[in-house]
Amino acid sequence: MRQEHKLLPLFIFDTKHYIRKNIFVLRSSFLLLLCFLSEFSIAQYSVEGRVIDADKKIPLAFVNIAIPGEQSGTSTDIDGKFKLSSSKEFSELTFSYVGYEVLNYPVWKNSKNVIIELQKRSYDLGEIEILPGENPAHRIIKLASANRDKNNPDKIDSYVCNTYSKTYWDLVYNRDEVRSKSDSAKVDSLKSQLRTFSENSHLLMMESVTERKYLYPENLKETVTGTKVSGFKNPSFSTSATDLQPFSFYDDHFMVLGKNYLNPITSGSTSKYFFLLQDTLFQGKDSVFVISYRPYKGKNFDGLEGVLYINSNGYAIQNVIAAPYDKGLVDIKIQQQYSLVNGTQWFPEQLNYELHYKKYPTKYVGMKLTGKSYITNVSFGIPLKKKEFDEKTVVMAVDATEKDESYWAKHRIDTLDAREKKTYVVIDSLGKKQHFDRTLKIFEALFTLQIPISIISIDLNKIVAFNDHEVIRGGIGLHTNDRLSKWFSAGGYIGYGYKDSITKYGFDVKFNLKKNSKDFYVKALYSRDLAEPGKTQYFYTKYNFNRNSMTYRMDFIEQKELSVNFRAFNYLTLNVAYNESFRIPRFDYVFLPDRNDSTATSIGFRSSEIRIKGRYAYKERFIQSFGQMLSDGTKYPIIYFAYTEGIKDLNRFGNYDYRKISAGIEKTFLIKNFGKTKVLAEAGYLNGNVPYSYLFNGNGSNSKGNYLYVDNTFQTMGLYEFLNDRYANLFLSHDFGSLLFKRPKFQPQFVLFTNIGFGTLSYPKQHLNLGFKTMEKGFYESGVLVNNLLRVNYYNIAYLGIGGGVFMRYGPYSEPDVESNLAYKFSLVITF
Repeated sequence: MRQEHKLLPLFIFDTKHYIRKNIFVLRSSFLLLLCFLSEFSIAQYSVEGRVIDADKKIPLAFVNIAIPGEQSGTSTDIDGKFKLSSSKEFSELTFSYVGYEVLNYPVWKNSKNVIIELQKRSYDLGEIEILPGENPAHRIIKLASANRDKNNPDKIDSYVCNTYSKTYWDLVYNRDEVRSKSDSAKVDSLKSQLRTFSENSHLLMMESVTERKYLYPENLKETVTGTKVSGFKNPSFSTSATDLQPFSFYDDHFMVLGKNYLNPITSGSTSKYFFLLQDTLFQGKDSVFVISYRPYKGKNFDGLEGVLYINSNGYAIQNVIAAPYDKGLVDIKIQQQYSLVNGTQWFPEQLNYELHYKKYPTKYVGMKLTGKSYITNVSFGIPLKKKEFDEKTVVMAVDATEKDESYWAKHRIDTLDAREKKTYVVIDSLGKKQHFDRTLKIFEALFTLQIPISIISIDLNKIVAFNDHEVIRGGIGLHTNDRLSKWFSAGGYIGYGYKDSITKYGFDVKFNLKKNSKDFYVKALYSRDLAEPGKTQYFYTKYNFNRNSMTYRMDFIEQKELSVNFRAFNYLTLNVAYNESFRIPRFDYVFLPDRNDSTATSIGFRSSEIRIKGRYAYKERFIQSFGQMLSDGTKYPIIYFAYTEGIKDLNRFGNYDYRKISAGIEKTFLIKNFGKTKVLAEAGYLNGNVPYSYLFNGNGSNSKGNYLYVDNTFQTMGLYEFLNDRYANLFLSHDFGSLLFKRPKFQPQFVLFTNIGFGTLSYPKQHLNLGFKTMEKGFYESGVLVNNLLRVNYYNIAYLGIGGGVFMRYGPYSEPDVESNLAYKFSLVITF
């Protein structure tokens, strides 16, 4: 808050000679005296304190504080703290805050540690009606929207800053659930059990220090230089300014917990949100407009509610409070505070969030996560180079967990309070006793479905599997882990199918080529197992359990393979392999290798292949956490491709010459006020005379008795209804979310689909006993899914949404009977 003040008269000797001979001394003395008198004048009357909610005792950010009759004043920071100084004497302050009663509070000169409690008003924003005429808040919102690029940190050429982040977990009693004497008795019992622990310390506490570098456009690197977690000696995770929210509030959509909310200052937001100009504050020559917002009643979109503080200097966001308008099992609240750096650029100064599981672990006692991040040492125009950035957006320094107390004392914004200090003492002791670090190692292993026991890890992928060929498969897989060596691993597996009564097994050896990287390795393997014939050979980002569980047509395959996996150009992952395999179909199939001789048949197939497959995800970001590099996704298309060269008699093994190419590209488009459109285009081409195992099946997922929706497949097409050596498919879907229909307790989500496929097969008469079709005329289907028709409360943490829908095939391959063209599907989604 800039203050105008009067200086006390300054008297100097009226001696021209003295002035001329000692101008430097006189000027210096004047400036020193000026600084002293200014400081004395400003600090002559001051008040320091904190503003909190009278009921919940939580700090209130951005509360307006004014001296009655004066334009001077201030506001609380993001932690509810304030300091007001004036050259004029005052005896009263006025505290005003959106949704709370105005409070006039008597104060005394130089008061400190004043606690101000504000009471909530009896009405909320939803009960206020707009008066006739233009809404005065709209002009301000439109100006803020027009200046978004100017004020958006992501539009700056380059910057470097440091962040100190602190997160803690607490138990919170849910008073709303106390409806009877019995409930009250249960809560009293819980309080008595937890009081000593919860009142003296937090459940858990984390601190981290990071260096953040940014180079326009979209080049970001955060290095965690220090991390500390109560109860852990060597935590492999850290807290961050962007754990729950983006770094700034300027994009069209604001993502929280994976859900995109429409930003209230995006263009056209005045038709979606109700804005109310609550107050106008004055900061020197600038004005700060306090505007509350919420979605208009009857508007179906994912919206926020809260308060915006727009500064007239550049019409930038100075403060923002936001929470999802639709409430669920989890309450979320974010707060952001910006400051004008170097007098030219608005930049985040502090980011806070609260995540409240209201009824977990019990309906009487919930859990709250509170995160605070402070941004300091901001510098613009730093000469950064692109080679300083790669796909690893967040990395931890090698010595991040080894920092001493002098390091933390230097980087903490405030010293730890008594409760925070107690947390480290209590939880560190508990962590040592309960072996938190050992538990963390087990949790890290579960990320890769590996359970470590000494130097051996059990592969959970091999314990049990389901498909329609074996029905159920049991087994075990064992591999050496990092405790033996970080540079290589060796192991194998064995499995047995219930229905086919065949034992499968395999073993492999892998050598890592780069330290602390899972992408650079050489691997050799041998196996005798099952493989689905005609399967697309490039890899998607997600393992499709639903589709694999339907498989009933299998080859028994014995194979040897040597492969090299590496990352090139930051965003490209490649795998190059040499493979020899012998396949025997486990179904009724005969291949005629000689197109002119129908008597020459073959039921076992040998191939020698050189294969390269890759995945290119431009600007995909990875975060180092829990011993892994976890993908944070990308907004750009992801490209998959594979090329296979089959060489006859290579190494005196292969029976076939062929070339096989397949590729796919997928992208999700977020369309403002309309939902999400997802596109997948894929195609494949094979040139050669090969059996069914090496061709392409039609990518269908319509299996008798299985009604699960399977992403990126034809829902009305049988698993092996079509066979091709050339194909092109297009999968389109649009998710409206809750835009079409939304009620407080019923929020169905409508998704529309259209899928198209074309294909050909050069010599269909070579493949006997299959009963397949080809797709020269084009395969067409459309459908609708209504997700979230039924919501099941899952342990008061999330909702398991059950939905359903129908798909219909039409066009050249439709059946005469309408019912035969329909496929009924159900879906499962998780929401908060």
